[in-house]
Formats: sequence, C-alpha cells, structure tokens
Amino acid sequence: MNAFSIVKYGAPAFLLGLLLFSCTKKDETPTPPPAPPAPTVSADVRVVATVNGDPITLAEFLERFARAGFKPDREAELAVKEEFLNRLIERKMMVVEAQRRRIKIGMPEINKRIETLRSENGEDVRETLASQGIDFEKWKADVWEEMMIERLLARDVHKNVSVSAAEVRRYYQANPREFEKPEQVHARQIVVATEAEAKQVLAILQTGKDFAVVAREKSTAPEAGKGGDLGYFGLGDMPTEFNVVFNLPKGGVSGIVKSAYGYHIFKLEERRKAGRIGLDEAYKEIAEKLRREKEDLRYKAWIKELRSRTKFEVNYQALAR
Repeated sequence: MNAFSIVKYGAPAFLLGLLLFSCTKKDETPTPPPAPPAPTVSADVRVVATVNGDPITLAEFLERFARAGFKPDREAELAVKEEFLNRLIERKMMVVEAQRRRIKIGMPEINKRIETLRSENGEDVRETLASQGIDFEKWKADVWEEMMIERLLARDVHKNVSVSAAEVRRYYQANPREFEKPEQVHARQIVVATEAEAKQVLAILQTGKDFAVVAREKSTAPEAGKGGDLGYFGLGDMPTEFNVVFNLPKGGVSGIVKSAYGYHIFKLEERRKAGRIGLDEAYKEIAEKLRREKEDLRYKAWIKELRSRTKFEVNYQALAR
C-alpha cells in the first residue's frame, strides 16, 4: 500500500489531482461523457481526446494514469483506461469552467494543502512521491486542479443545499428497519504472533494488570495504541473468531483464540441490547445521507449542462495501441 492513501485497503497512491473519481460521489457509478459513434481523431495521431480543441495526448494520459497509481491486470486494463479517460475529459471541462468563472487558487493555499497531507500521513510528500517515481511539480499542478474543481463544485453544486428537520423526520418514519440495531458489544483485544506469547500475556492479565495497559505494551494489532479498543460491533461485523466476545460476561476475559492474524485475547467492556435507534441519535446520519442525495442530483444536472456547451472528441482506439 502506498503511503498516501485515502481508502483504508488497497487504494491507489494518494494523489489529490489524479483520483478523478473524487469529482463524483463515491456511492454512485460515474456517468462517462457520451462518446461519438466513431473516433473523430485519427488513430494515427497520438491524441486520445480533445476538449474545446485542447488535446489530451497519449503521453499525457499514460503519465497521469501512472501517477494515479493504477496498475490494473491485463484483462481489465483497457476498460479501466477508458473510464479513466472519461473522468479526465470531465476533469478538463471543470478546470476550464473554473477558469472561466475566474476562480483562483494561489501557492499559499496549495502549500497549505500539501502540508496538511504531510501532517495527516506522517510522511514527507516529496520523498514519498520520489520513491514512486512521481514528479513533485507535476503532482503539485494536479493538486491545483483538484482545488479548482473543489471550489467550483462548492459554488455550483453544494451551495444552498439544505435538509430540513421535517425531511429528516419523514425519512426516519418511512424507513424504520434501517434503525433497528442488533445486539452490540464493546470489546478490547490483544494480538500476538505466537501461542507462547499469548500464554504469557494471559498469565499477566490473571495477576490483575489492566487489560488496556497490557494491550499497549504487548499487542501487535493496529489499535494497540488505544489499549486494544475495538469499539462497538455486532455479530457478523468481525471475523468469526471474534464471536467469542458475545459469550463473555461484562468485564470478562477470553481464553486464547487463534486466527489468521495471530493469537487473540479479548475483553468485553460493555454490551448494548438490540433495539431501535432514536431519531436524535440517527438525525446526523440521516441529514448527511439526504444532503448527499440532493448534491448527487444537482451534480448530475450541472455536469450534463456543462457537457452540452463543451466540444470534445474521443479516440478510444489509441488506448489499445
């Protein structure tokens, strides 16, 4: 996994200016720009598309594709490249529109964004990019593009989208099953590499030493720094080995449980009975869901209108060469 990733598992490199799918909502399948019946750019010319006469060369496309961290398998490669090109065309449209609207992003803002990335990931951006063979200045230009698009969407799509309390209440009342929650447990765990280590840890716990302290000292799991705290989860939310927690009394500690990750010892901190989540507790989540839906609808209409006044040509054949 690359150092700069925004998805927990298996994401491409965290390159703000190149994760083109971020310009659409994550919970929808992006709609590609409509392609002409046949390529209008000669296959002999190494141009994969034009946007208002501005060419996207095959070299530029491949460079951006690589900077985005995409390494699809051979069977999926052409389909992924075509979709990436669709998003790149859409991106070019939005950057041109942002410039037409006189949106400006200065170097201080770009540097602040880069510093935020460094702080969040704990890695030097230049070093990380260099280790992946990515040119820092070109990547910084991608960051500028991303910020231009963010500001454009904030003005044209997200602005003035609101969700009323009445809308939230109606959704809650119309979808009762969504707010039925199963029994949940709040647990901690300690994970070690060998059974012998697990036996030593269990012996330490049996002396009365605090579980969270031992987790910080001994556990190899990611949540060790939080005292092994796994938070609340329901039956089936975790690997089957974790189900032992549901049979423990409050404050109880399990025996040694083996899994593909190592040897676990669990402690049950708290138990929540099954029941219905109240409106007050669900309010924020519902409001965010309804806001995303409204923004999605507004975005679709907005990008359709933008496409209607943009001249673009696509040559998918060049991608297969």
